[in-house]
Amino acid sequence: MRARLALLALFAACGGAPVALDSGVVDAGETQNVDGQDGGAAGDGGGDSGVPDAGMEDAGTEDAGVTDAGVADAGVADAGARADGGHPGWARYTIAPGSHAATVAQNGAPRLPLAGFTTVSARTYQFRFDATAMYVLTNPVQPDDQLDWNKLPGLSDCGQFDLAADGLMFGWRWRPDLSPPVLELAHYANNGGVHLYPSVPLLSLDETELRAEAPLTYELAITSTDYRFHVTGNIGARVIDVTATWPRRCTSTTTGLKWASGFYFGGTSTAPQRITGWMLE
Repeated sequence: MRARLALLALFAACGGAPVALDSGVVDAGETQNVDGQDGGAAGDGGGDSGVPDAGMEDAGTEDAGVTDAGVADAGVADAGARADGGHPGWARYTIAPGSHAATVAQNGAPRLPLAGFTTVSARTYQFRFDATAMYVLTNPVQPDDQLDWNKLPGLSDCGQFDLAADGLMFGWRWRPDLSPPVLELAHYANNGGVHLYPSVPLLSLDETELRAEAPLTYELAITSTDYRFHVTGNIGARVIDVTATWPRRCTSTTTGLKWASGFYFGGTSTAPQRITGWMLE
């Protein structure tokens, strides 16, 4: 009995340290909601770390796998998406429930996406959506918030560091009201605080295409007179190659100091669930 008490005391003294959650760099996104309306990653819970009683009383019987029943974060919060790192070699953006901005983890990518102050006048990157982009706002701030455009990484312009004033980016939103539901992508800009977005999306992805998680290449460019948008790629047999432009308010140099933003939810409402995206830049 004395030996057994000593072993239990030794185990208690050596209990494992808590595991740190992903503390990825907070996305250096917009200082305000770029839709002109608005605002870390959710941790995956650990399983039962208790030690089965290895004494005489139960002959070392374990707890019969009641730990977590093998369920890996399959709740509504992420629409059943996998909870692992996914797409190794691609930087992972994560928007937590109740948030606008994303955190970003390198996830084996050669570098993190461009973020913060920059003087570039163009961005080209590959981006993958996954099933977490299928969201439904059950408690929107405003009735039509499901139709608000969320944002892919972009650039500010005209000497502004707030993309809500001047800047360009791609917008995206999930349309559960359509049959079949689709993810819509649009060329989006702010021109002196005026929101520029099309009445018809640049392209749409149905659920099957979205779940394929195929990367598309997104190109943004600032010229002396306009903003240029280009999306290319293949999803199965479908070839995508679309372009669009918006006018630019300022006609000064294109190489001034700018702000490079990241993956963003909103609009007015915050993300109703964990939303992830995958990027190479």
